Amino acid sequence: MRLTTHINRRVTQSIMRAFDFAKEIDRPLNTYVVVHLRESERQAATTAFKIIRHKFRDWLAYKAKQQRVAISPDYIYAFENPDDDDAPHVNWALHVPDRLKAEFEAKLARWVEKVQGRIEPFDIHVQPITPSHAKRLAKYICKGTDAAFVSYFYLDEVHEPQGEIWGKRAGVSPSIGTAIRKEAGFRPRRGRAARFYPRSASGLASHPTMT
Repeated sequence: MRLTTHINRRVTQSIMRAFDFAKEIDRPLNTYVVVHLRESERQAATTAFKIIRHKFRDWLAYKAKQQRVAISPDYIYAFENPDDDDAPHVNWALHVPDRLKAEFEAKLARWVEKVQGRIEPFDIHVQPITPSHAKRLAKYICKGTDAAFVSYFYLDEVHEPQGEIWGKRAGVSPSIGTAIRKEAGFRPRRGRAARFYPRSASGLASHPTMT
């Protein structure tokens, strides 16, 4: 696994744009989750979270089939380890349909417990994301961005080194990632509201599986 000390420019940009794109296609990132994951010789925190993401994907696929509707796994995430210890945490912003929110929270606790073997009282925090707070949350999640690009992304007020992370530090789900945004004709403008120019229905109808 690769060791990183910051989120690189490309990933920070993708996270920011994913927030805007999700809102434009009416699948806003409406749920904010913080999960504390303990490192061990058997499993890195990033590996544990990858398993949790796959459980989320599989659960959504099951609910989509059950309800005969399309539900894509839309999310962004970034790890933090400011104390450089064996208990990093991940900030996870995702879209959960309103009708599934209660079930999601119950499932999340089971996923974390299964992956870690146990769950402590403060291992999981879940709260809604309001539209007015979404952009500020995006900046907060990206506060560990490479110092060379802090001013470029207007992160001066929140920037703080977030320690060392082994494995994939941050990412965006394929369903709202760079390829889908490009296919949909999404054209953000730095410093101004992002604009959306749909070129074809395929860009909005695609629901790639999560990696």
